[in-house]
Amino acid sequence: MQTSLDHTMLASGVTMTTARGQRPGPTLALLGGVHGDEDEGVLAVLQVLHELRDAELAGTVRAVAPAHPAAWAAASRTSPLDGADLARSFPGDGGSQTAAIAAGLTDGVIADADLLVDLHSAGRRYRMPLFCGFVQWRSGAEQSERAALAFGAPLVWAHSAVAPGRSVSVAIERGIPAIYAESSGGGSIRSDQLEVYVRGVLSVLAEFGMLPAPFRRRPVSGPRWVYDGGDLDAGVAARHDGLFVSTVNAGAVVGSGEEVGRLYSYAGELLETITTPSDGMVMFLRRQARTRAGEVLFALGRVESGAVG
Repeated sequence: MQTSLDHTMLASGVTMTTARGQRPGPTLALLGGVHGDEDEGVLAVLQVLHELRDAELAGTVRAVAPAHPAAWAAASRTSPLDGADLARSFPGDGGSQTAAIAAGLTDGVIADADLLVDLHSAGRRYRMPLFCGFVQWRSGAEQSERAALAFGAPLVWAHSAVAPGRSVSVAIERGIPAIYAESSGGGSIRSDQLEVYVRGVLSVLAEFGMLPAPFRRRPVSGPRWVYDGGDLDAGVAARHDGLFVSTVNAGAVVGSGEEVGRLYSYAGELLETITTPSDGMVMFLRRQARTRAGEVLFALGRVESGAVG
């Protein structure tokens, strides 16, 4: 065995697996299952750890998956114990259980790492295209972009800012480069997307000298780029309770005023036609039909001028 794997219980009660190579090198923080209804990241992290057992790792990988065990056991985006969303709770504190988990992950996994990789998906209620995201114009942006490109997803979302409470935001505030990934979700796992996640993390490790060069992904063509946005809580929301019927797919490039879906009452009456406020790519699209007023229906990312159509 080239790499040792040790298990540690963090103060929050979450288990961290630490992979230590036989040679010194950087430290990677790796999270999966921050949202409990996102199984893709959990399985990907476990498979990465399996790959590392016999790999010539330099440095250290700190991995936590699932990051919120109670939410994962309930297959819920939020905690069944306190109703909180771990992905909105960083850096955490000693208050609720979810806040304590966020604090444990911040202090025990992220704080002195050299890079953070957080694997998400659209969960059960939404759809997203497969992509890797990072934040521009902030501390560590150059290394974050380098990691995002090494990950090898077909789409890269470059954000101009990041909302507080995320694992990525707490890393950036500490000057730590960070990326995250999203995939289609829906409660199932596609083998091709799982492969991108596993090979993507290994490729990032190779890019930063933690694994041998053959682990580095070499995509046939470069990724497509999307810009700005990223606060999915600030997407277009439903104005009524009802049944949402989408008319486009996640990843679709749309023009301003284009229809994205329709919202029907539970009596079958059309309540509103949902249209786009601007040009862009549909990066977040509601999958679950039953919708309450105020719930987000979709969010856009900006594409380069002339890409609409």
